[in-house]
Amino acid sequence: MRFRTRRDADGEPATTRNAEASDTAREFFQYAAVAQADAGVPSFHVTTRMQQIATALGLPSTRVYTMPAGVLVHHADGTTSFSDADNTNAGTGSLRMDQLQQLQFLLDDVAAGRTGAKEGLDRLRAMRSAPPRYKTATVLTGHALFGLGFGMLLKPTWWGLVLAAALAVIVGGVNTLVARNRAGAALFPVVAAFGVTAAVDLCAPRIGMNPALAMIAPLASLLPAAAMTYAVIDLSAGQAISGTARLAVGVQRMVLLAFGAYAASRLVPVAPHYTGTTLDWAPWLGVAVFCAGSLLTESAAVTALPALILVAYTTFTVQFFATDLGGPILGGFAAGIATVTAAGVFDRIPGALPSYAGFVPVLWIVVPGALGLQGAVELGQPGDHLNAVTEIGIAAMVIVALAVGILFATLTFDTVRSALRRRPRARTGPHG
Repeated sequence: MRFRTRRDADGEPATTRNAEASDTAREFFQYAAVAQADAGVPSFHVTTRMQQIATALGLPSTRVYTMPAGVLVHHADGTTSFSDADNTNAGTGSLRMDQLQQLQFLLDDVAAGRTGAKEGLDRLRAMRSAPPRYKTATVLTGHALFGLGFGMLLKPTWWGLVLAAALAVIVGGVNTLVARNRAGAALFPVVAAFGVTAAVDLCAPRIGMNPALAMIAPLASLLPAAAMTYAVIDLSAGQAISGTARLAVGVQRMVLLAFGAYAASRLVPVAPHYTGTTLDWAPWLGVAVFCAGSLLTESAAVTALPALILVAYTTFTVQFFATDLGGPILGGFAAGIATVTAAGVFDRIPGALPSYAGFVPVLWIVVPGALGLQGAVELGQPGDHLNAVTEIGIAAMVIVALAVGILFATLTFDTVRSALRRRPRARTGPHG
């Protein structure tokens, strides 16, 4: 039996064009899955999101699996393809905030059928190659605000804020320079922790601050807040491979920072301590300053700042009162729920970041990275280690509580959203 190939108006076989369209759809799906992994979001979110994209592209049997080193895609014809992903394990991702925003908008358009695979590929490549929005001077200003805002969360002295901002600019600037060098990026946490700890040991006591507390703000951009949180989310959602890998990377980063800080504390003498007046009101202003710094360092548009601040203040306020009511662990759980809820509500504000991009910077505010790093450094000091172990334990439990809160809120919203989609619409009669 002979089969005829239908030809379109241009004389090209329709089966050929269908095959090309299918190949384009598969190529876009692969690239989009890698981009989602590079965004650093939890693996279960990548799986759920890409399943929506597969359905929209006519590839309902295609499955995606996030692995420690990349993304594995299983196609309907039984073939598989693997693509490396940048920083899949790290949790923070290799995409800037502006790129993450463009990616989420693109995936929304594809899932809704407003954009096809070919146009999606073009937009995806343009997003990948887009230069940072801001010039170097503006980015360095962002690092200063990042360190200043984080420092304000720790109730510093006035001169402590100056020290935090100055050291944060140095750490952020050098980190940007060495980020593309694999060896340099691997060693930089040790070097940064050593340099910052040496500086604060010499300066912090003279301005009325505890050196162990003063070193946190300049190193805040290196703390694996997102990696540790997403690791617990993945493990709780049954994504054991990616969750374990992210957890290992986060723990490794904390160990490197602690080693550098410990080495400096043993080699550099601590200056005599002078008392200073702490700024008890600073944390409430520090939230806004920190958000502004995050926006500039991650190249997000200024129009995203109002919604980002609303998400941050909502989460910070909920955590503050929940911690006062039931302790830091309850505060972490409540903060996780508040973060997802606020990000989902305020992403409707014009110019706002998508929900998953909107709450990533907030993780640095609610995760007690300061407690974990301080405890790790104190373990290497002579004397009683009970306080250090307690600090590390509390930090770990708060991270778990935060992750469970995020997962609980996310799954609840997804369930409600699915139920609303399945609910049949009321029929209207012929007369309305």
